Amino acid sequence: MADLFQQLLGDRHSSDKSHTDPVALEYLSTLASTPLSHIDGSEQQALAQSSHSLLLSLQSLSKRSHKSVITSAANHSHLRTALPILAASTNDLTSAIPKLDNEAVHFSATYHKSGDNEILNSRKRALLLSRNVERLVDVLDLPTLLSTAITTSSSAPAANYASALDLNSHVRRLHGLYADSPLVTSVSTQADEAMQAMARNLITSLRAPGLKLASALRTISWLRRVVPDLDSAGTAGNGGGLGALFLICRLSTLLGMLAALEPLRELAEQERTRQQRNPNGSAWSGGQQTERYLKRYIEIFREQSFAIVSMFRSIFPTPTNDASIKMDQDPLQPIPSALSTFPFHLVDMLMETLRTYLPTVKDQPSRDSLLTQVLYCAGSLGRLGGDFGILLAAIDVGDEAEDEWVEVVKRHRLMAGRLESIVGTFHFLAGLGSGTFGAVLLQPFDLLKTRVQQSGSHSIRVVIRDIASSPNALTAFWRGTVPSALRTGIGSAIYFTTLNVIRQRATALPFATVPHTDPRQSSSSLPRLSNTANLVSGAFARAFAGFILLPLTVIKVRYESNLYSYKSIAGAARDIYRTERLPGFFAGFGATAIRDAPYAGLYILSYEQFKKRLSSWHFPSSSAPHGVGIDMGGSLSATINFTSGTLAGATCSFISNPFDAVKTRIQLQPRQYRNMIQACRKMVAEEGVRSLYDGLALRMTRKAISSALAWMLYEELIRRAETTLHRKSAGDHV
Repeated sequence: MADLFQQLLGDRHSSDKSHTDPVALEYLSTLASTPLSHIDGSEQQALAQSSHSLLLSLQSLSKRSHKSVITSAANHSHLRTALPILAASTNDLTSAIPKLDNEAVHFSATYHKSGDNEILNSRKRALLLSRNVERLVDVLDLPTLLSTAITTSSSAPAANYASALDLNSHVRRLHGLYADSPLVTSVSTQADEAMQAMARNLITSLRAPGLKLASALRTISWLRRVVPDLDSAGTAGNGGGLGALFLICRLSTLLGMLAALEPLRELAEQERTRQQRNPNGSAWSGGQQTERYLKRYIEIFREQSFAIVSMFRSIFPTPTNDASIKMDQDPLQPIPSALSTFPFHLVDMLMETLRTYLPTVKDQPSRDSLLTQVLYCAGSLGRLGGDFGILLAAIDVGDEAEDEWVEVVKRHRLMAGRLESIVGTFHFLAGLGSGTFGAVLLQPFDLLKTRVQQSGSHSIRVVIRDIASSPNALTAFWRGTVPSALRTGIGSAIYFTTLNVIRQRATALPFATVPHTDPRQSSSSLPRLSNTANLVSGAFARAFAGFILLPLTVIKVRYESNLYSYKSIAGAARDIYRTERLPGFFAGFGATAIRDAPYAGLYILSYEQFKKRLSSWHFPSSSAPHGVGIDMGGSLSATINFTSGTLAGATCSFISNPFDAVKTRIQLQPRQYRNMIQACRKMVAEEGVRSLYDGLALRMTRKAISSALAWMLYEELIRRAETTLHRKSAGDHV
């Protein structure tokens, strides 16, 4: 039926079946199956409604899209002209592509990376420069930074000079890596000029009138890095060119200070000329102005000459034994040190001045005062090996010059002897004061140690409770203070005095001394000896002092013990003499000597080593030699001495405690413990090895603190006393 309808409808329009609409066929099929009544009625209405909806949709579409439709129609109208143009352009592009390909091949061949093209190389350099512009700016800033660090070194020289040296090292490394670079060569040249300016500043600082040893050490260490060629022989101990430079700078300073006396010298010269013209002139021309000039001249000469030589020996120490052996094996021996001839030049300056102006001083007391002042100057240099006192006899000051010179020398030697005796007295008093103070302060520890060793209970708490339960608990802890203070005070005085005498004598022995190094690394003014000399001197001094004071030690130990009920020291002495006679006062000397002598020897050895280590930690410079005394502050030297004494005392107390325990048993119970070997065997057999270490904690605490206090006070008192004496002795003849 649908096909029939299709044929009926198709006859009106066209007989071409190729334009068959599937939608129309579907509708006709539906219409064929629909009843006729439905087609007459509702179907017509549905078609009318659909037609109306389509009309509305078409109107709405035309309203919304009429512009696009118009534009599309206009574009379609231009297609007839645009398509031929596009075809022509396509033909042109087709003909141009081979030419473009040829040009690309030519460009690739011309500017290939493997080729050598100046333009390409220039662009590469420009690109590399743009990428590293910040680094180049940093390199260009190096000379400016170096100059700034050098010129602003007055405020913080240590930090700025160190920074300048680091910058210069960096510039040298750059020059070594890029030696052919003009830029790096220019920067290196500017850096060399800045380092020359730094060297000039350092040399100028060596000429400062108030130069200190610490500043001189820093300056020389910097000069070693700035001008290494000057120190080519510095390791041999003679200073090399750097040492000669130091002496020249200090000599220039000395000459400048002496030149400041020019007004006084002119007055002295006028007096000398007046005396030559009129030998029998008035008293006004008797040499008063000359005396003033010579006093100031000798004073400046003494201070500066001693400072120059001592600084040189501290900065450029003598070589060690190993270095000396190597130098002896070297066929090309190093040149002598500049210091070997420098003192002769200084002495010639002084002697020439004395020969010129001393005869002008006619007053004998004034002349004697000047000669004594010169003798002190000679003695000052004599401490460094440059005593020139014998040369003063060659000065012609008149017919009676020889007798006058003999009297001056006699008086000088008498005053020097008095000074030595005063120094020895100071050692005795310093040892007495330090020992007494430590004994009184630490008596409770000594009392507890004695009670623990006597009881064998190994318990400190039990002993403390036993003492605290006595009627006078506070005074009970200080029982035996008087004999302990007497023994320790007098013993320390004898010990320190004997030790000082032994060490002073030992300094004359070559094998007993050590090479002089930097004075900044020692906190004491005492003589420095070798380890063996320290060990032997300490042991001998302690054994001698222990023997002298052993009676007081026996009385002290028995007075502290509760095995004896002595009422007084005199009563204890009488009872010992009555029961044991004279040997009773020396009971336990063997154990005491074996305990104290090694203890003292090891203590001196450990004490000096600890001082050296602690001082080197505070002054870590590798070029810093030994000794701090005059350069180190009082508080710092006292701290180092106290810490060294504490460490050495604790170490040696642990080593020698068995001898102390045996000694205590012998002195308390001499009938049961007859000698050291028998007492040691008896203690070990009955109480075990631990009995040999009874009271170790108390003894270590007491010995460490007492030794530290004694040595700290002793060193400080001696240092201050010697400084005061030397200043006074020097000032009396200015």
